[in-house]
This record gives sequence, C-alpha cells and structure tokens, in this order.
Amino acid sequence: MGANISGAVGVKTEIPAGVLTLGAKMLEDKPKMKSLGKKLTALAEEAEGGKVAVAEVKAAIEESKIKPADLLPIAKLCGKRSRNNFHSLTPMLTRKGHEDFVQWPDFEPTHTNIQALATKKVLCVGAGGLGCEILKNLALSGVKDITVIDLDTIDISNLNRQFLFRRKDVGKAKARCAAEFIESRCKGVKVAWHMKKIQEFDDKFYRQFALVVAGLDNVKARLWLNSKLYSLITYDEDGDPEPDSIIPLIDGGTEGFKGQSRFFFGPFTSCFECSAADIKAGPKFDLCTIASTPRIAEHCIAYALLVVWPLLISLKDAKTYEIQELKSKADGGHDAKAPNGVKLDKDDPEHMTWIYERAKERATEFKISGVTYNLTMQYVKNIIPAIASTNALVSAACTNEAIKYLTHAAPIFNNYFFYMGQAGTYTRTFEYKKNPDCFTCGSKAIKVAIDVSQTVAQLLYQIDEKYKLSSLALAHEDGKMIYSKGLHETFKDNLAKSLKSFVSQGEKTVQLILTAKKMGAQKPTNVPLYMNVVHGTTMQVE
Repeated sequence: MGANISGAVGVKTEIPAGVLTLGAKMLEDKPKMKSLGKKLTALAEEAEGGKVAVAEVKAAIEESKIKPADLLPIAKLCGKRSRNNFHSLTPMLTRKGHEDFVQWPDFEPTHTNIQALATKKVLCVGAGGLGCEILKNLALSGVKDITVIDLDTIDISNLNRQFLFRRKDVGKAKARCAAEFIESRCKGVKVAWHMKKIQEFDDKFYRQFALVVAGLDNVKARLWLNSKLYSLITYDEDGDPEPDSIIPLIDGGTEGFKGQSRFFFGPFTSCFECSAADIKAGPKFDLCTIASTPRIAEHCIAYALLVVWPLLISLKDAKTYEIQELKSKADGGHDAKAPNGVKLDKDDPEHMTWIYERAKERATEFKISGVTYNLTMQYVKNIIPAIASTNALVSAACTNEAIKYLTHAAPIFNNYFFYMGQAGTYTRTFEYKKNPDCFTCGSKAIKVAIDVSQTVAQLLYQIDEKYKLSSLALAHEDGKMIYSKGLHETFKDNLAKSLKSFVSQGEKTVQLILTAKKMGAQKPTNVPLYMNVVHGTTMQVE
C-alpha cells in the first residue's frame, strides 16, 4: 500500500510531510481508519527535513491490517489534492487550534471546509494596484466565485505595479482584463466583471455576496459602499440584526509606504464613516502666497491651476490656446474667469501638459526649481505614488481576514491594521471605536415611505420634526443637488416641487444624501436617506 501511496503522489522513496498529513486527515474522518490516520499524522509531525520514508508508511499500514484495496481510493485522492493550488490551506481548515486560540464556535475541522470555501461569492471593488493583488490572492486561496467592479481603463503607467495587465491591454477595461487573466491562470476560478459605477447596482446584486473586499482610491466611493452594506442589514422583532443580512466590508488602502486594512462587521464594529473625519485632504496653500510670494514648486503648479486655468477661453494644445488677460490683484484679477472657459479634465494629457508648461513659466520667473510633469500630476490629481510592495502587504492582510471570515477557521482582527513603512517596518492593530454621532452605524439610517406627490419642503419638515435635525442640504445619490440652505436663492424653487421630479421612471427605491445638524452638534453630518416610492399613501418616517 505504501507503494500505491507513493505512486499516487509521484514520489519513490519519500513522501512530503504535508502530503502525508493530508492523507492522514482523510483517514481520520473514517471511523475504521482513524487509528491509522493518527499514526501517519504522528509520522508527519516527527519528520526530519519535511519528508517521511515510504518504508515507515508501509510498516504503519501493514500493522493496521487494512486492505490495500480500501486505501487506494484515498491515496489517489490525496495525490490529486496535493497537486492543486489550495493544498496549503489544508492544515488551517482541517485542524483544531490551540486551546488558547479562540475560534468561531461553529468551526469544525474537516476537508469539506475547502469545498465550502469554493462556494462563497466574494465581491472585489477595484482592479487597480491593490485590487490586482487582492484578486490574485483570493483566487490562489480557494475562492472560486469572484465578481470585480472597476470603472477605469488601463494606462501604460499602470503596468509597473498592476501585474495582471500587459502592454497589449492598454486602453482596455481593467475589470475585464483582470478577470480574463485570473481565469486563464487559475483553472476553476470564475470571475464576473463589470465596468460600471458601484451606485448603478441594486440591493439584490449586493445581497448575493458573502463578503465585499474594497481596494478603492477615493473616500466618496468608500462612504457610499459602507452606507449601502449597512442599509441591507435587517433586524428581528427584538431589534437584533439578522446574521444572514450582514455583509462585512474589508477595506484596504495604501499611500506610498503607508497602508491599512480594516474589517467592518455590520453593527458590531465601527464603520468606515466613523473614521472618515480623520482622513486628511491634499495640500492647500493660501492664495496670497501662491499669487505673490511663491517659494516651492507646488506653489507654481497651484498658481497655474487656480489662477491661470480659469482664464482660458479656448485650448487646442499646450502651445495653442486663447486666454483672457490676467488683471492685477488690485483689480480683483485672481478671481476672474473667462466668459465660457475650458472645463478641466484631469485625465486629459493636453490639459495636464498645459498646466505643467504654465507652472514652469511661473517657476522660471521666480527662480524656483523642481517643477516636473509627474509632480504636476500628483498635485492636480492629489496622487501619492503607489508602491508595489505596500500593495502586496496590505492586500495580503485583506485576503487573510477574508479567508478567516469565510471559513470561520480563525478569529478576525478587531478591527484596524496599519503599516508604517516610510521609516522602518512598523505595524499595529487596534480597535477603532464606534462614533456615537455616526449616522450610518451610530443610529439607524432614516427610511421614509412617501407619496411622490409630496414636496421637498414637506419631506424636510417632517424629517426635522421627527429626528430633531436642522436640514442644510439635500442631494440625489448621483451628486445632483436638490436643495441647499446656503444657496437658498438658487434652489428655493425646488422646495415647492414634488419628489416625483427627482425620481426616475420606474424607480422604486431612491437613496438621497441629507446634510443636517443634530441638536447640539457643532458640525453637520451626511445622513443616508432611503426613500421607498409608493403612490397614494401618507408619508411615514421610520
């Protein structure tokens, strides 16, 4: 029988300890072979150099008096599984942890955990530098049903770190190319792809996933996704969340040599919005410094962007353009704009080159060095250079938590991991506490059932009365402003309009963003507002 085992796994005189452990665990799952399985497990644990002599395996089999014919199917299956991409998961999914290692109560160490992992559906949002790494890690960790969403196309500058893409892919959809690459390299893995905004998918789409892993590059999209997943949580009669309705969000982010991974688990942990206020914006400079006494390269770029660009009347290329004459500061020239102007497209190379050339002219005038095209891109688009090694580290942390949650083989971390690589290799994990004033997880989101004939003014009045809020603005989830108290004269006509004016034909559920102040609060907060569109009923606020 030892020869049969060695033949099945492709070795002659020795068997890798890991492969033997895999076979031994299969035997332990069968009552009549459990004793043999334990002996083989002991041999694997005592192995020197990671290998076990076939002679020792033969001796153990002969001593057990089990017929070789009964062992052959298991030996062949062991050999087959040892050659797949996921055999390294076997020890984690088929063993109990140490007694001091707290595992999920429902975790049972068995080989069926590997098959169960393959049935879980995971959504990956983003297929950029971090997203490519996350997709690769999920596929190589046994997740076989993945969906990826990304709105971008591949640029040649992506190729140095987004390794799922090649030069022939430049100009194509990131989501499609990433999905095709994963499917071609990881047999049996299915990757569905979408080149759409995450806001274009309905609740039914998101509910199909066991987990969402995000590698996004902007705060607005993270806030929306966080709010959406929290809105899907349902509660029983006692007010407790129903477990099947909770879809955890794992959020990864990198910034140069710094990175972080966070696990947001329904109502039990803080959410992304709880920490959104801590996110720092890009560099800002006083306009008087930019206009009068520039000292660094960024001042020159800011001048070209904020002062000179608004004066453009027409633009053909960086050398051919028409511009309004720049008035002196005394005449208020720095606030002037061309009558029609040119709308800035930060992804247009001609626009970026024009700003770069004007910044260079400004730098030459004030004898300032350091203005480059890359620096111009970084300032205008608020880009921080991406580093492949940071992406790899953070994506590994995200995937590690994903596998632990999907299999329940180990506890998830609570709930914030960050990496500081700019001055060493410092990492830390800590719990980010809930923000009691957070409208997403600190209190229930506002849900309203309305008759579409109701007006905007009636909606705002009833919500303010119910929740003791002071509404400042109301906008559609796509960013279109409906009303703003600060711009009352501009939007006052909308107050008398029916909500039907802001609901698309056939739309049944609408998410609006209400900006309001709580009683006694110093700052306004954005509140997710979910409208169920009905006809002929009185407005109800939950």
